[in-house]
Amino acid sequence: MFLEVYVMERYEFLTILAEQIRIRRVRSAVVEEIENHIEDQKTAFMAEGMTEREAEEAAVLEMGDPVETGAALDRIHRPKMEWSVLVGVLFISFLGLILQYVVYMTAHPSGLSWAEAFTDGGIGKHLLLMLAGILLMLLICWVDYTIINKYAVTLWILINALLVLCTVKGMPVNGRPQYLVQLSCLVIPFYAGILYHFRGQGGKGMAKSIGCLCIPFAILISHYMLSSTIIIGIVGLILIHAAIYKKWFGEKRKALYIKLWCLLILAAAVFLGILIAASGGRGLAEYQVERIDAWLHPEKYEAYTFFAEEVAETARHAREDSVFLTINMLDAVKNSYLWVFLFGYLGTGKGIALTVLVVCFWAFLFYMVKRQKNQFGYMVSLGCVAFLSIQTVIYIAMNFSAIPFGTAYMPFISGGGSFLLISYFYMGILLSVCNNSRVAEI
Repeated sequence: MFLEVYVMERYEFLTILAEQIRIRRVRSAVVEEIENHIEDQKTAFMAEGMTEREAEEAAVLEMGDPVETGAALDRIHRPKMEWSVLVGVLFISFLGLILQYVVYMTAHPSGLSWAEAFTDGGIGKHLLLMLAGILLMLLICWVDYTIINKYAVTLWILINALLVLCTVKGMPVNGRPQYLVQLSCLVIPFYAGILYHFRGQGGKGMAKSIGCLCIPFAILISHYMLSSTIIIGIVGLILIHAAIYKKWFGEKRKALYIKLWCLLILAAAVFLGILIAASGGRGLAEYQVERIDAWLHPEKYEAYTFFAEEVAETARHAREDSVFLTINMLDAVKNSYLWVFLFGYLGTGKGIALTVLVVCFWAFLFYMVKRQKNQFGYMVSLGCVAFLSIQTVIYIAMNFSAIPFGTAYMPFISGGGSFLLISYFYMGILLSVCNNSRVAEI
């Protein structure tokens, strides 16, 4: 009879307290934490001379009213919008819209009002896609990001199956399967889930993680998608290095880093051999070889360098000499050459100021990543921010011929409907991590 009363008193308190907590995934952790407090306090009371029953009752009583305590814990451990991130994304989004409008107006010598620019199709399309992306971001941010961890293997198989299906059934566009680039951009969050799934397995877990990364890598490189392969490879390596630093695969970081690079060199040699054999000894597609050669010897390939130079020259004279972009040039500037155009049109000083502003935006997001205490949340958000920031660096570098020309976009700023939506998809995941940081601390 004594044991029944003893259990019921604590059980009733914890049951009522748990009912006040709306987030199911933290409910058991909160109950366990409070029960540990009760047990500690009970031990302290017994050390003061109380009987076990008296100590139990006093310890539960000291926890206060279970409804009020549970409500207070519910307020502490529930999702909360990270307004600073949301405001930052909205700011950079509207900055992109304004810059698109500036470029768009240089193609219309007679001038257009905002309403005319919207109905004409150019700015209107970008604005609608931007609003759709913001809605997508807000929907994703209220979804529990830990679902990626819960179904890590299933989601990884699914995304790679879609990549394979795209290569088999996708309609060829410019010699490549349609939507393969866009699908490949979605790989990173799911790869973070795979890394977390293999944590605690030592060197074998790290090797499995590298093997999983090789799957999308092989699919992309087999279709000569060099830029996408490099970006996913770089972000994947950043995540693996971060996982080793977090000791997911063991305590001996230095040994693991050595093993990692040995495996990477081996994997690179195998891939290079297969690629050279499959391409008849070329290794790269002919147009990729030409792009690299044009980057190294611009005087030999005017076709690769002339257009960018023409954009820069047109931009420099657009305001003063009434020189206007042609419609064909307008499309290229909005998507691929926006930054070099803005440097010419606005001037070097303002161009540098814009670049610094963009760099500050990404630095702020990396700071938000660093603040994440939950290790899986940290890894997912690191992958999202690293992927988009690397896209930004590549875009700017490509505009100024620091790297060979290829497929690139500047998140939230350059044109391109699907890539704009992908940017908001990633920010939705980042917001979900930030919003649930208080939930995941337990």
